[in-house]
Amino acid sequence: MMKNIIKTAVIALLITGCQDFLEETPEAFRTTDSFFQTEDEIDQGIASTYRVNRGIHNNLQLRFGETRADNTNIEITGDGGGLNDDQMNEFTMDATNGLLSSYWNDNYVGISRANFVLASIDDVEYQEQEIKNARKGEALFLRTLFHFNLVRIYGDIPYIDRPGESPDQILSEEFIARDPADQVYSEILNDAQQAIDLLPSDTDDEGRATLGAALMLKAKIHMALQQYTEARPLLEQITGLGYSLLPNYGDVFLTKNHNEGIFEIQYSPALDQGANFFTNFVPNRSGNDILGPNAAPNSRGNQFQPTESILDAYDPMDERYLHNISTYTDSNSNLFYWVSKFAKPFDQNQPGQQDINWQMYRYADALLMLAECYEKVGGGDPATLVGQIRARAGLSPTLSAAELADLEQTIADERRKELAFEGHRYFDLLRTGKLVEVMTAHGIQEIANGQTVTGAEAYQNIRDVFGIPFNQVLEFGFEQTPGWE
Repeated sequence: MMKNIIKTAVIALLITGCQDFLEETPEAFRTTDSFFQTEDEIDQGIASTYRVNRGIHNNLQLRFGETRADNTNIEITGDGGGLNDDQMNEFTMDATNGLLSSYWNDNYVGISRANFVLASIDDVEYQEQEIKNARKGEALFLRTLFHFNLVRIYGDIPYIDRPGESPDQILSEEFIARDPADQVYSEILNDAQQAIDLLPSDTDDEGRATLGAALMLKAKIHMALQQYTEARPLLEQITGLGYSLLPNYGDVFLTKNHNEGIFEIQYSPALDQGANFFTNFVPNRSGNDILGPNAAPNSRGNQFQPTESILDAYDPMDERYLHNISTYTDSNSNLFYWVSKFAKPFDQNQPGQQDINWQMYRYADALLMLAECYEKVGGGDPATLVGQIRARAGLSPTLSAAELADLEQTIADERRKELAFEGHRYFDLLRTGKLVEVMTAHGIQEIANGQTVTGAEAYQNIRDVFGIPFNQVLEFGFEQTPGWE
C-alpha cells in the first residue's frame, strides 16, 4: 500500500458517527487498538466508509463514467481552470492528471476504512448476530466496490485486505506491488460472495447495502469480465426480491428510497447533507433562471452537456427524453440543451441543497443486464425485458424485425437511453469492447465541430486502461502502465 493513501486513511479516522445512518457526531481520533470495540463504534466506521463512496459519486465517478464517453461534453473548455477535465474529455490526459490521483486516493481511503471495520468486528460483542452479520457484509460490500472501481480503471492494482498496525508496517514491501488484474477480480468476487451471504434482503435503515446491492455488484463484476453465465443467476435472483420499475421515469430520480432503487446514495438537507450535483448540469449563462436565487451554475458551465449523438438517439416522444433533456434560451437567443434528469428544486430551508438521492444501482439497470445475458447465453427472453423498459418510457414494447435481428446493439442502445448521465456509459463501452470504435467516431465529430481544445492529439489515443498516478510512481516505484510513462 502507498504512504500517502494510508496516512490519509489513518488520519481520516477522525471518524464521525451517525444517528439515523447519516447524522454525524464528531469523534476524537482513536488508534486501531482503541477504536471499534463496540457496536456504536463499528457503526461509526461503517458510516465513515459510506461517506467516502458518496464523495466519489458526487464528483469523480460521473467524470469517469460520462466525461470520458459520448453522451456529454463540457460547455466551457480551454479556460485553464479545467484542464484536467478537458484532457479526460478528449483522451489527452497523462499520468499527472489530478483526476487520476484523486480517484486512486479516494478509493484507497475507502478500502482502508472498510479494512479497519473488518479487522475489528469479529471481536466485538453484538446483542443480535443478524446485525453483526449485516455490518460485516456492508464493509465487505464497500471494500469490494472500491477495489472494483480501481481495477476496471487502472488494471493491475494493489489488492488490500487488512489495515496495518502502523503506517511504517503498511509500507512494507508486500504492499508496494501491483497485483495482476485477474487476481484482483478473483479476490473481489470472493469478497462480494461473502457480502451476499451476510447481508439481509431488506433493512429499516435507508441507505445501507442489502442483499440486492451485493448481488448487483457481483453481477457487474462478472459483466465487466464478460462472464454472462455467472452474472445471469445473480440478476435473476434480484428479480425475485420485490424490486419493480416505477410507473413514472422521472420519479426514479426526484423521489427517494423507492421500489426501483437497489442501492441509493443518501442525501438529506435536514441533516445539512443535501445533494448539489444539479449545479453541474445547467448552462453557465442561465444564472439563477434554472437554479433559483440561492444557487449558481458551475463556473465552467454545464459539465455534462448532452451531445448531438445522445439527443439524436432518443425518439422525441420518449418519456426519458422529455424528462432528461431541457432547453434554455439566453438573452441573445442562444439555445442550450441541458440535462434536467436531476432537476429537483433546492430545499427552501437549506439553500443550494436538494432532497434527492443518487441512484447508484437500480432495477432497470438489472433488467437490461439480464436481457444482455439472455442474448449472450440464453435462458430467457431478452426482448420481453427490453419491452418492459420501453413501455415505461411510453414507447411500444414490441421490437421491430431489425431490432430483433441485432439484439446485442438494441440492448446497448436501450441501456444508453435509459441510464444516460448516471455514470454508466464509459464502463458499458469498456466492458463490451466498443470503447475505441465509439469514441473514435465521437472524436471525429467533435473535431469537425471545432469543439476540441487540447491540441492535435485530441481523440488520437483512445486507451482503455489508465496510468497509475505519477506521484505514486515517483514516490513508491510502481511500474507504470505501458504507454503512460
